[in-house]
Amino acid sequence: MPASVPAADAPEPTLYAPRAPSRVCVVSEEFSAEADEGVRIFARETARALARHADVMALATASVSTHVGARVASSPRTLISLGLRQELVRYDPEMVVYVPRASTTLWSFVRSRVLKWYAPRATVLLVGLQPRRHGRVARTLIPHLAPDLVFVQAPESQRYLQTLGCHVGLVRSGVDLDRFKPVSSARRRELRQRYDLAEERPVCLHVGHVTAGRGVRDLAALASRGQCQAVFVCSTSTDQDVRLAGDLREAGVRVIDVYLPNVEELYQLADCYVFPVTSEGSAIEIPLSVLEACACDLPVVTTRFGGLVHLPGVQSCPAVAFVDSADALLAQAHRMSHSTLHGTRSLVADYSWDAVAKDLISVVRPPLDVAVEPPCASQAADAWYSDSKDG
Repeated sequence: MPASVPAADAPEPTLYAPRAPSRVCVVSEEFSAEADEGVRIFARETARALARHADVMALATASVSTHVGARVASSPRTLISLGLRQELVRYDPEMVVYVPRASTTLWSFVRSRVLKWYAPRATVLLVGLQPRRHGRVARTLIPHLAPDLVFVQAPESQRYLQTLGCHVGLVRSGVDLDRFKPVSSARRRELRQRYDLAEERPVCLHVGHVTAGRGVRDLAALASRGQCQAVFVCSTSTDQDVRLAGDLREAGVRVIDVYLPNVEELYQLADCYVFPVTSEGSAIEIPLSVLEACACDLPVVTTRFGGLVHLPGVQSCPAVAFVDSADALLAQAHRMSHSTLHGTRSLVADYSWDAVAKDLISVVRPPLDVAVEPPCASQAADAWYSDSKDG
């Protein structure tokens, strides 16, 4: 992935240094060991991966429960906070990676400018995992607020922000390829028994938020046909639509609305992964759940969402079906769940969290060689969330 594609009229930033940064600060609202939502997981796992290449401070700006590995500097919406400033001045980072839940809103650009004021010697990166569009006033202000580099996940978002005068790079999502992996038929049967699912009927899985914008009512139609078992694992770190969850249960969908520390087991017992999301604000542009399904070598039925259509090799993979309607999704889910198609794991071979870290590090040094792991960096990384299987 390219490190940076500057807009035609934007001034060239000083992005390259002779070495990788030795001190990186990752700033986000929270770093929770039990996060099961895309932006939160991205921030946490990116911090952990960066810790294999540099000294990392994870800085949470919300006064919420965080993992012991992160520092907390409770801040208002503007990030104008004496405590936050003191943390950054004391740490003196060479790079600041800002991962806001709001993505690339005007306020996120304002906050990234505040971070630059607090750490003027650092290269400041704003990571926007969902597409955003802006009104006239915001489009006027953003060129004056833009950080050194904005990272997004789809070429469409990249081109749009370039028109606003931003320097824009592409960053992938990541997946733990050691944790999310295929299992044997015997192990799959064992997992079906553990989760009280029938062994003889295929399982179609979806993992994510209980919101109408994710198109999850399609799971009800899938379950009502009786040809497969529809299983929906809900995110517990976001608000849930209780009525929608009840409707899905009544339709025959197995709804799991508790935090699962071993969520990989649900992918491993499934026969097919279904991603019915159409609303661009309902998931990050390269959804983690799709990568996790691919890592487990599941056939995938998905809408043409965000950056998924741009994954290398995805268009020619027979185990991936892109659909444009609910009827097509149901038909392909039935076909895929009753098939023996595989081959999706190879699509995400280059989507480790370490690769995400290198996407980011490449902007502050020429991306010609592999980053050298400093002494004790691996121990520091392993200390991150060491008591969390999710990490």
